Amino acid sequence: MKQITKTRKAVCAMANELRKAGYSLSQAFKKAWSRVKLSMTIRAAGTTFENRQERLGFLKQFRLEDLSVTLEKEPENKFDSNAIRIVVHIHPISKKTVIGYVPNVVARELSKVMDAGVKIKARLLGIIGGYSYKETLGMLVNIAI
Repeated sequence: MKQITKTRKAVCAMANELRKAGYSLSQAFKKAWSRVKLSMTIRAAGTTFENRQERLGFLKQFRLEDLSVTLEKEPENKFDSNAIRIVVHIHPISKKTVIGYVPNVVARELSKVMDAGVKIKARLLGIIGGYSYKETLGMLVNIAI
């Protein structure tokens, strides 16, 4: 019963953010419920800053089964108070590293859901890009509520 209440709170919080973004009330609730029921795939934002390209290059040597992903709120972020960092856990060497962020449009809604106490599941789908010397690396992550 407690999980149902948290889910409803999450949907309401997400719908409120979608209303602020210009959706009608019914559109906002439909979109919020679909995001809660289904999963969404995102491409990590901010992967070209700091030394994240080198980190992604390093992660390519591991099998996907050896890596897991968690999402952590970063309220002290000076650019976005709703920022959610994507942390990759490298199990064979017992290390973890930040490789980017949830895109801010999704993070605005997702941070409210996390604040409501709803558990967010994240799964690494793969490291993409890097096919030529100019192309940057990125990461696809599946998020489910």
